[in-house]
Amino acid sequence: MKTASNSKQTALVFGGSGEQGRAVVEGLACAGYSPVYAFGHQHSVEQQQYLTDALGAFFWKGDLQNINDVRQVLQETQATAIVLITTTDIPCDGFSTAAAAEYQVIESFFRCLKEVYEKDKLPRHVVFSCRDNVQEEAKGWIDPLDDGSIVPHFSAKGRGAAFALQFLADVPDLKLTLVTIPFLYSNFLGFFCPLPDESQTQWNLSACFGDGNNKIDMMGAQDLSILVPNIFDEPEKYDNQNLRVVGQRISMDEIASMFEDLYGKPVIYNPLTVEEVSSMEFEGAAAVAQMCQYLGDPRHRPHDEELTRQILRQEPQQFEDWLLTHSEASAFVKAGLIEDAPSIVSVAVFGAPSVEATSVVKGLLTDVRKEYAIRIPVSDVKNLDVVELRALHPDRITIVPVDLNDTKSCQAAVDGVQGVFLATHCLSEDSTPFEQEEEQICRLIDACEAAKSVRHLVFSTFESAELLSHMQELGHFEHASALDHFDARARSAAYARTKKLSATYVLLPYYTEHFLSMVVKQADSSVVLNVPKDKQDTKVVCMSIDDLGVAVANIFDSYQVYSGHEIGLVTDFASASDIKILMEQMILESSDGTAVKEEKITEKITHPTYMKDFGQMFGNLAHSEAVKRRRSVAKTFQLIPSARPLKEWIEMNANDESFREKLGLR
Repeated sequence: MKTASNSKQTALVFGGSGEQGRAVVEGLACAGYSPVYAFGHQHSVEQQQYLTDALGAFFWKGDLQNINDVRQVLQETQATAIVLITTTDIPCDGFSTAAAAEYQVIESFFRCLKEVYEKDKLPRHVVFSCRDNVQEEAKGWIDPLDDGSIVPHFSAKGRGAAFALQFLADVPDLKLTLVTIPFLYSNFLGFFCPLPDESQTQWNLSACFGDGNNKIDMMGAQDLSILVPNIFDEPEKYDNQNLRVVGQRISMDEIASMFEDLYGKPVIYNPLTVEEVSSMEFEGAAAVAQMCQYLGDPRHRPHDEELTRQILRQEPQQFEDWLLTHSEASAFVKAGLIEDAPSIVSVAVFGAPSVEATSVVKGLLTDVRKEYAIRIPVSDVKNLDVVELRALHPDRITIVPVDLNDTKSCQAAVDGVQGVFLATHCLSEDSTPFEQEEEQICRLIDACEAAKSVRHLVFSTFESAELLSHMQELGHFEHASALDHFDARARSAAYARTKKLSATYVLLPYYTEHFLSMVVKQADSSVVLNVPKDKQDTKVVCMSIDDLGVAVANIFDSYQVYSGHEIGLVTDFASASDIKILMEQMILESSDGTAVKEEKITEKITHPTYMKDFGQMFGNLAHSEAVKRRRSVAKTFQLIPSARPLKEWIEMNANDESFREKLGLR
């Protein structure tokens, strides 16, 4: 299973095949819920494979309209964390009929839930993704359709939510949280996609939200991957609550401007009347027109930005970030917004001979899609490790000198290359080099911005230790110099975001290889695993260093897709205890188990090695929830399909001769 190994409880997501459902399944799986079931009847083979292989979740085929299917999955899974996401099948026999059918599904679900509870007495918490009951909210200022309905695909959910709150009020063991979501960014992949005029000289965002300056509550469905697990973490706090969440309040004029900035084509908001949208020839046009009228009217009850931040414990996804993520969506391709981006075939790799830079060089060399010309700027061109790195492919690798304290030297190092991978490392215990490191990074970032040839920067960085320590109330650390290394990179990443520079920010994990270096053969033939004191069960974000190079190569190959993104790399959340068990099972030939030797974190990080950076992360940061929320197992496997989870990685390396020789096993 490629999810967090700290299992919480069984989770069940009704409507798991849709956009919201997929985000929730991913979030629950990555937050440690196990098993996670996705209930639905429309999963494609690819979706099922993604659920099982990437997330470690399970697909449960069923129909929400079939109460027997609902009863069966509730009884057999014994899920205690339940998410309900419903849809309105518009049109069918009419808008009012469609809304009534969805309401009936919601009512039947909660009646079945209560029935099952009365038999098994198992406490459960349901999070219901709902909408406003516009039928009541907008009575008097939105004209109903011919069948009397008003925004039926909203109103049915709103009515169902009101019923559920009242129906479960007398059952304390059945907790209910309503999450009222606003207009989703993904709507811009459908009806609201900018379309070109006949001359292909202007693209129009056509809708009836009113004036282009009207602020509309919107959000990305991906935020549900964090919102829902956080709600389940505090059931008493959110029980019987209606959480009106929102990602951003933004106008259509601002949306149009962001499309224009990204694609370099003129995009404007074209305000239509309700009647014009209603008369369009697509199914559900009349209901969509009412929806736009409702969301664009100042009488529409606003969603709560501050509440959303409190639940997320971070800033919600902004529309600009969502647009960057979906910049190559087929809808935008069909609309003619996208032109093929110039390919990147030459890359400067900074940070050699570090393990990061070495992995990236190898990843670029093994990419079969193109033959990268690789430039490695270093301060010492005669360094034996650097010379050995060039020997991997002398025809494609060039070593050049660089003085990171000199602006012109930095400019020369990136001049002519199309991509830059930026990593730095500092081995001194003195605080000054870390300050100097930040200056050097910023100098290189300036050089990349100034270089006419550089199309994309991939920057390896860390979470800010200073910020996370404050957020998580972790207290002060004795060895601030090691933390300065993380903070220098984090501040430099923030600096890069202020530049007119296409960049991707890769948050580094604890490399799985470092666990092997912590295993030591003792004089008495016992084997110990050196870990920080009291940290045997601390979960750290980990991934093989070999996978970093593949990730960077894939980013450069599709850099438009990843521009502006922060990618938190992780294939597993693992502890020293997890490693101990796996090594006993797969590597040790004797039956003596692996002992865990406690070693103070202060002793670990004073060693003048590259490991000190990760020792500090291991001891104080990697296990924090703030770090985990910025990492995604699913996204890592999407970026690196060839990545291996921890267990498979250890199996693959179990017969490594150098490692087994170190342990006296061969």
